[in-house]
Amino acid sequence: MGVKDIEKAIASHKQSGDYKNSSSDEYLSGFMKSDRLMPVVTLAIYFGAEDWDAPMSIHTMFGKQDTKVLQFVPDYKINLIAPAQIKDTDFEKFTTSLKEVLLFIKYSADADKLAKVVAEDREFHHLGREEINVLNVCVNANLPVSQDEEGIDVCKAIEVIAERAAVKAAEKERIDTLADMIERLMDKMEWTAEQAMDILSISEVDRELLLKKI
Repeated sequence: MGVKDIEKAIASHKQSGDYKNSSSDEYLSGFMKSDRLMPVVTLAIYFGAEDWDAPMSIHTMFGKQDTKVLQFVPDYKINLIAPAQIKDTDFEKFTTSLKEVLLFIKYSADADKLAKVVAEDREFHHLGREEINVLNVCVNANLPVSQDEEGIDVCKAIEVIAERAAVKAAEKERIDTLADMIERLMDKMEWTAEQAMDILSISEVDRELLLKKI
């Protein structure tokens, strides 16, 4: 129960006149002996793909201490939710889009497994903007979402990203091959880079890239 809830309880007692038959201690404290508090469970969510390796309680943060002293110190423990430690079968316990967010984070470093879980979960086909922003910030998902979009199809977005990555990799391989050919000509024929590129009919655009690389 938070401070506001306590204040509401006090105001309720005063308004109803419950304090008329209560003791002075009850009146001063604002709580009747019959009042009860509701427990609050605090959950800590770790939005990282790595295993949690930090302390899980106050006592573990103290290091080596005298047990006689520690017995008088409350040990506050963390109720932690960490994607890497969640079993695949336990994700079904989540009933909101937090399930998809944590599932994506867990397998964000495994492209093949990520593609599989995204394809199998229909909720990934219309993930909202807020969820996408969390993934982009927390695990650098780089999922494209424009200002006028409420959400995207993550499955299609991953396909587009994969296609772009393949094109980028092919282009890098092409430039690396050309650079290697030019360096060999420069070494064997004692040509300059410009002479070697003239012989190979290298375009002006590629020349700029190659000159930075050679």
